[in-house]
Amino acid sequence: MIPSIDAGNSRFKCAVADVAGNPKLITNRFGEPFTPSAVFFDPDGSTIVGTEAINAGFVEPSRLVTNWKRDMGTDQTLYTADDGTVYKAVDVLAILLKDAKENIEAKTGQVVNEVVITVPANYTDLQKQQTIDAAQKVGMKVITLPHEPTAAALGNELYKQNNSTALVYDLGGGTFDVSIVQTKGNVCDIVATGGDPNIGGRDFNDRISEKLIEEFESVNDFRPSEDMHAIFFQEMSQKIEQLKISLSVQAKSQVVLFCEGKQLQMTVTREQFNSWVRDIAEKTIQKTMEVVDDAGLDVSQIDQIYAVGGGSMMPIVAELLEELTGKKISKKCEPHSAAAFGGILSGRLECQRRGDNYTVGDVVLPAPTTIVHEILSHTIGVLVRDEDERYVCGKILSKDTPVPSIQTKMFKLAEPNQTAVRIEILEGEDGKISEDCLALGHFELNDLPPRPDMIGRIEVTFSLDNNGLLTAKARDIASGKQEQMEIDYDIKANQADAA
Repeated sequence: MIPSIDAGNSRFKCAVADVAGNPKLITNRFGEPFTPSAVFFDPDGSTIVGTEAINAGFVEPSRLVTNWKRDMGTDQTLYTADDGTVYKAVDVLAILLKDAKENIEAKTGQVVNEVVITVPANYTDLQKQQTIDAAQKVGMKVITLPHEPTAAALGNELYKQNNSTALVYDLGGGTFDVSIVQTKGNVCDIVATGGDPNIGGRDFNDRISEKLIEEFESVNDFRPSEDMHAIFFQEMSQKIEQLKISLSVQAKSQVVLFCEGKQLQMTVTREQFNSWVRDIAEKTIQKTMEVVDDAGLDVSQIDQIYAVGGGSMMPIVAELLEELTGKKISKKCEPHSAAAFGGILSGRLECQRRGDNYTVGDVVLPAPTTIVHEILSHTIGVLVRDEDERYVCGKILSKDTPVPSIQTKMFKLAEPNQTAVRIEILEGEDGKISEDCLALGHFELNDLPPRPDMIGRIEVTFSLDNNGLLTAKARDIASGKQEQMEIDYDIKANQADAA
């Protein structure tokens, strides 16, 4: 059994296949279909996950960690335990994955050794590697990392829609992705993908929080502070989630807040809510238009609109998407579980690629007939010096390159009689200043035979595996010297183990 986990910033969703190959959600130990992506660090050294973590956070907010996903791939400390142990986003993810693993094993009676984990399409190489590392820390091998909009398309069975072009708009709690998916026969092609890792449901929540605080201060001549009134802010966060849900089905809703004997009772209309967050929603529409352009399409050529992720349930999203495309969002779309469901098919496809059986208990499922072609979400290159003596990214693999893929490019030496080369790998568009790119790593070619000319002689090859993870190698064609580097980000020894 190979489960699928949609590791969202707001919620974890887990799915397994039944004996017919159909995906089904696995509830957690409390019977909830989704587990809030929250971790509470108990004073006794243990950790609490999910709804119980949020409840514990009302008493001691400083021990609660949420909204961790954007910090994947960074060194940002999210929590420091009483014993000095530092927890970063990768450690929080490991704790959440351990809880998910235990829930799945308890519900199915089977041991989970391998897993599929969906990730944002705009995840960097480092963020993907840390996802693999987090799973490995808790005893699970990641067999594939499907992009969330791709998994959502598969979970909504878009591959059954022959000769169709669909736009998948995925607004999660922490990130935003959009992909254009075309189906022809049994082939599902991701033809363009994009988004913004810094837009998600949390930004909408933050904006609503600002407006409610302003209103509270206006009514009471008193402004709560996060330092002094942490519980108030925790409760307001819950009220905002309830408000978003209410306004998705009705025109207005009540919000009641209390702090130090003062009260705000406010009616929020859908129109008012939309006006507060319209500029954020419009940024996602701008990104959507860019991806449609990248696909070489006009919006009139889009046949279906799929809106997935919790944030997509906000009425402002449907309004702007329908305004852009002239089409209604598909009613067939399952916004919350689609990515977890699609991860099941992704896992079956990966087993087929490896020549392995995909089993459910003692039942071997037949190999799927669907073919999925994924693409790279970021341009990757090396540090070069341009004609203006600037250090920039020289692309080797362009954004939207098919995955897996391999590409080789020749580069000149920077100086005459150069005997060593440091090859620095960057994520960033071609010609982009190096300081504005993401450094992935570096390696060196040494003891090169000196030559006075600077002709092209350093051959750099980038290889992408099925998860879009990179291996790089370089060869000096003059001497035959060669070095290879697999981009591998080890979790530092001083980081936490999954509790």
